[in-house]
Amino acid sequence: MGRPETDLHLHLDGSLSIDVVKTLADRIGYDFGGKNVKELLSVGENCESLPDYLKCFDLPGILLQTEEALEYAACDLVKRLAGQGLVYAEIRFAPQLHKQKGLTQGQAVEAVVKGVRTGCKETGIYAGVLLCAMVNGSDAENEETMELAKAFCKEKAVNGVVGADIAGPEGFVPMAHFEGMFKRVYQAGVPFTIHAGECGDYENVVRAVAFGAKRIGHGCAAIQSEECMRLLEREKITLEMCVVSNLQTKAVAGIEDHPLKKFFDRGIRVTYNTDNMTVSDTSLEREAELITRKLGFREEDLRKMNEYAVEGAFAGEEVKRKIYDILKRQAGEY
Repeated sequence: MGRPETDLHLHLDGSLSIDVVKTLADRIGYDFGGKNVKELLSVGENCESLPDYLKCFDLPGILLQTEEALEYAACDLVKRLAGQGLVYAEIRFAPQLHKQKGLTQGQAVEAVVKGVRTGCKETGIYAGVLLCAMVNGSDAENEETMELAKAFCKEKAVNGVVGADIAGPEGFVPMAHFEGMFKRVYQAGVPFTIHAGECGDYENVVRAVAFGAKRIGHGCAAIQSEECMRLLEREKITLEMCVVSNLQTKAVAGIEDHPLKKFFDRGIRVTYNTDNMTVSDTSLEREAELITRKLGFREEDLRKMNEYAVEGAFAGEEVKRKIYDILKRQAGEY
């Protein structure tokens, strides 16, 4: 790749390697029934919608139900990211989805944090963990997730929980339903991002910013509203954009319709990310190559977006300075 990279929008369960899936399946005696493992995990060329895309999370959901599995998967992901040249990543997951065999949400969080820290220690990469509430989750479980985010963020530990998110099928529940929850998170000083404007409308982006979100997951629909784009500029909101995923979920009709370059050219703080490396069969290298070839981005533009990512990261200031120094040294600025 040649440049230090960052990934602010990366889901653990959507980024398991095939080797990890086979190992975890073997541990519980899961039978693939002769099916191709990659076809179970990746959407391929025929994905029709976000709900169709989300079906690829079924198998990871079965496998990631123990502390050992979560720790192993998180550690492996960090090591793979480091091997791809990343210097910082934020790995997100929904602890409420890992309770089928008796784990508590807190135990799930502790397991993922332990795996991330082990992977970081062995590779030198920095990584944070984001705790996701779910649009289609219960209010009680979502509130528990946010309470865990508050508790873990108080530790301000390197390579620990750094913030919160809400994911799932956008529009399943109106965004306004979550206003109270996020206002409480904001008042507690926990930084958060919100999936908005992926396959919903731009008004979800506006609401998310009103809740106090400093970052937006995807945000493609903001292109529909000049007022919304001005809001993103004025509030210096960071957009976590995931081009390959957006094409697969039909968030945009085609690569020529993707708003990433339009946002970038007007000074909106856009970043490029993978979303789900395995589900989307992508990597930061593939994302960078695609937007360079199809959207006209230059190498200096990619570096600028990585700088936006560091500025928008939820890591502590000391960690951000170290990452920023790496980016500057690579660019030959000192």
